[in-house]
Amino acid sequence: MEQSKFSVIIPAYNEEALIVKTLTLLLDDNHLNSIELVVICNGCKDNTYIETLSFLEKNSLLLQQRNINFSVLEVDKASKTNALNIGVNNNQGAIKVLMDADITISGKDLNTLVAELKSNQLKAISPKINFSFEKSNFFVRQYYSVASLSFYNTNKRLSNVIALSESGVKQIFPLPEIIADDEYVRRQFLPTEVAVSKQCTLVFTCAKNLSSLLQVLTRVERGNVQLNSLKINSPISKAPKGYNKPPLLCFPTFFFIKLFVKIRAKVQFMQGKIKQWERDESNRIS
Repeated sequence: MEQSKFSVIIPAYNEEALIVKTLTLLLDDNHLNSIELVVICNGCKDNTYIETLSFLEKNSLLLQQRNINFSVLEVDKASKTNALNIGVNNNQGAIKVLMDADITISGKDLNTLVAELKSNQLKAISPKINFSFEKSNFFVRQYYSVASLSFYNTNKRLSNVIALSESGVKQIFPLPEIIADDEYVRRQFLPTEVAVSKQCTLVFTCAKNLSSLLQVLTRVERGNVQLNSLKINSPISKAPKGYNKPPLLCFPTFFFIKLFVKIRAKVQFMQGKIKQWERDESNRIS
């Protein structure tokens, strides 16, 4: 196999409902060639590994024709950071793209992201996020009507899909055992070393109901509390804070959800429920 242009690393925990869709959308536009792709099924209690292996077998000829080295690993430990560490150690590409298993992004956009990383000599970059909340209920739509317009989400957020240069990989790996892996990565770099792309996007499918939204946000906030307790702080930045003209009528709902989540996350953290698993299950139910 010729030298890979980059490596895509996808940790997957109980993602049998979404992993094939994610991989199909990634490869369907025929823009990805000469890359490495590794899926690490970590601590799964469902058929994620079987579904991924089946996808590999069904598409083996196509993958060979496009010079894509696709591997599937299965590990017992349910840990995203451990899975990412294993994935990084199981490929040769100098540039690594860390990608969540439940994200919608095309092969063309991945190529664009990596090209932007190189041309701007960055250490890390993420796509612009398109928050899809049309199928969400009233409270979730109210929340994301504000959150999607925050300067953090539009200008600073490294998450879901992160392309890392060779020097960026060396700087942050191996990852420690933490909850907020994406935020940990962001906090390792100076503001001038990272960017949110303006040239490519990913689709983030928001929770459909309030209960699932609270699960997601609590885990994120608990991860931030953990990072702060470990004194893993963000580099000083002069980037503006706030929101870009959000609908004011949505602010009360947004504020109360944020307040509830912050209190809930701190209580859980104080109770020692640091690694309690919480995520959006509403989009994983067929």
